[in-house]
Amino acid sequence: MRRLLALAIVASTVGSTAYALDLEQAYQQALKNDPQWAAINNQYWSDSLKVELSHGALKPTVGLSAAVNANKVDPESAASYNYTGTQLALQLRQPLYRADLWKAYSKAQALNSVNEANLRQKLQEQVQRVSEAYFNVLRAEETLGASKSEEAALKRQLEQAQKRFDVGLIAKTDVLEAQAQLDGATASRISQEVGLASAREVLASIIGADATQLSGLRADFIVTAPQPSNPNDWVKLAQDKNPQLAAARFNYEAAQQAVAEQRSAYRPTVDLVASLSNRDNGSGSVASANNGSQMAAGVELQWPLYTGGRTATAIKQASFASDAARDQVTSIERQLTAQTRTAYLNASADSYRVTARQQAVKSSEAALAATKAGYDVGTRNIVDVLLAERNVYAAKRDHANSRYDYVINTLKLRSASGQLTALDIKELNGWLGK
Repeated sequence: MRRLLALAIVASTVGSTAYALDLEQAYQQALKNDPQWAAINNQYWSDSLKVELSHGALKPTVGLSAAVNANKVDPESAASYNYTGTQLALQLRQPLYRADLWKAYSKAQALNSVNEANLRQKLQEQVQRVSEAYFNVLRAEETLGASKSEEAALKRQLEQAQKRFDVGLIAKTDVLEAQAQLDGATASRISQEVGLASAREVLASIIGADATQLSGLRADFIVTAPQPSNPNDWVKLAQDKNPQLAAARFNYEAAQQAVAEQRSAYRPTVDLVASLSNRDNGSGSVASANNGSQMAAGVELQWPLYTGGRTATAIKQASFASDAARDQVTSIERQLTAQTRTAYLNASADSYRVTARQQAVKSSEAALAATKAGYDVGTRNIVDVLLAERNVYAAKRDHANSRYDYVINTLKLRSASGQLTALDIKELNGWLGK
């Protein structure tokens, strides 16, 4: 049984390498291997403990103290003597009225809400980061493929031009023109190879794995305009659900609590204090009269009357910080409105641009066929053919770019409106070929 299980594991491992990596698999690998995401998670858990720390200040504290002292007594009216004294004490302190601690606790709760909203924002950014890196690789692969096809087509045109020149049908300038166009296409192809390698490195650094074999974007995936179709509806969604804006609002709330915390420094503090102590000064000395246990309990009040102006200054400082946090909320609201409207316009335009670019490919291919036919009968020259050839592949690259622009701008719209989650990864994964 163990041997069969081992063989099954090996078979599944070998089999998995034969399949292309899809977006959902890449995302899962990023969650496991991306150090940036690991740092975000660890920072989140660290910040989430601040509420517990703040609440702990409202709970009772118990302390144990112990002391051992060597004493020498030399009274004027009696003989001197030495003794060693020990003391053991246990003290409990329970805050009864601590306005500053309660306000600090309220501030910590608001900051914890900031922490939660920031994590949601970082999760959106992670989804978008992995998706963009993945689709940038696919974009680079597709545009490079078009450039290679263009280079091959221009190479065939050069070979045909050379043959025609050799038999005296065309001038040398036509051959030179074909060579120039081929050289330009070769240079473009080399640049795009570098771009593809760079895009793969970016994705590999995120997922911690090889990114050379990916599932491609299906040619028949459905392109639709954003719904709802009114940009104002998207802006309202962003105002209600965008985690970055939510974090700014919670941060303003925390800043207001910080002002109240500083103002509470003018108020008294009341604690319940109880202690139990035991003193042992040994025997055979006058100091032994102080041996024994002592229990005490009471209420302790402290009221700062003058702190050198520090409290008033701290209140002013917290008030300015609160005003800054309020202004930040307004700033983010305005930026988010513009960002959401822009994302909606881009995604909406892309949904129509994909169809238009697809038609442009068909039109350029028809134009190329007509130009080649005209060249064969002598009504068009080699320059016309080369230009038509390059227009075809330029249209193919534009069509590819429009498809990936649509995907990425759709992600940006969902992110701006606070709708982007890991579920979108599953939806996007359905747009990929197997």
